[in-house]
Amino acid sequence: MKNSSFAGFLVLLPALLILLAGCDDVQQIHSSYKPVFPSLPGGWRDVLGEAHWRLEWVGEDGTWHKWEGKQGDDVPSLSLIQEWTTPVLAWPFWPGLDLSPGIMRPGGGLFPWDTSGEKLVLSWGGGVDAAFWKEMAAAVDGSEAAKDNRLPWLFDWPRFREIMAGESIGDSVRQDPWVVDWKEVGRKTIESGFDRRRIKPMKFTQIEIPLSELSAETERFGLEVRGSPPAGRWSGSSPFVPVLEALSEGCLTLDVTDAVGAWVSVKGILKCSTSGWIYRDW
Repeated sequence: MKNSSFAGFLVLLPALLILLAGCDDVQQIHSSYKPVFPSLPGGWRDVLGEAHWRLEWVGEDGTWHKWEGKQGDDVPSLSLIQEWTTPVLAWPFWPGLDLSPGIMRPGGGLFPWDTSGEKLVLSWGGGVDAAFWKEMAAAVDGSEAAKDNRLPWLFDWPRFREIMAGESIGDSVRQDPWVVDWKEVGRKTIESGFDRRRIKPMKFTQIEIPLSELSAETERFGLEVRGSPPAGRWSGSSPFVPVLEALSEGCLTLDVTDAVGAWVSVKGILKCSTSGWIYRDW
C-alpha cells in the first residue's frame, strides 16, 4: 500500500541530503541492508518454540513491503530510502499455533540509526520506535504537520531514545514501553509537536482469572472456547514482561486495559480486557 505522505515530500530530498552529510553518527551508506532479528525472550521460546517472522519496511519507492519466513530462511536484503529515517518492523508469529502476526509485540529498528556495516540490527526496543514511527505516519495524512516539519522521517530519533532511557521517563515505561498508548502519542505529536509528558502508562485495571472457570465472551472476540485457562507458565505479548507462574489452586492476576491484550501458555491463548476475557486451546 502506498504511503501518500512520502510522495508529497520528495522535494525535500536535497535539503535532507545536506543534513545527513553533516551528521557524524550516520554509518557509511550501502545499497541494501540485511536485517538481523532479535533473540526471542526466554519465556516466548520456552512456551511457544522458535518463531516465524513478518518483516515490514518502507522501501526506496516509499511504499510498505512485506516478507514472511523463518530466521534460517533466505531473508532479503532491504533497499531503504537513504535520505530519511525509516522503520523496519519484525513481527514474531507461530503459524502452527494459529498465532498470527500482530498478537505479540514486534521487534524492529530505524534506518540509518541501527545499521552496523551492511546489517540492520533489529531489537525489541527498536520495535517500539518503529511502531511509534508508523503511528505518526498514519496521523500525517490530512494534518497540518508538513508545514512545521512534524513528520516521522524528520523526527529527532536519537534525542527520543535518550529521553526514553532517561530519568524523566517513569520506571514502569522504562521497564515495559508497551504500557504507553503509542497511537495516541503519535497522533498528538503530529498535531502539536512532541511532548515527553505524554509518554506515560495507560490506565490499567487488575483482574483475577480463576483457573477453573470460564467467562462467556466468545461472541465479543469471535473465538471458539475449548476448556479453561490452565495453571503453569504464562507469557505476555510484550517481550519486556516477565513470565508469570499460575498455581493450580489460585488465580491468574493480570493488569489489563480497554484494549484486548494476549497471554500465552503451552496449552493455549488467553485474551482479556476490562470488558472480559476468553481462553482458547491451541
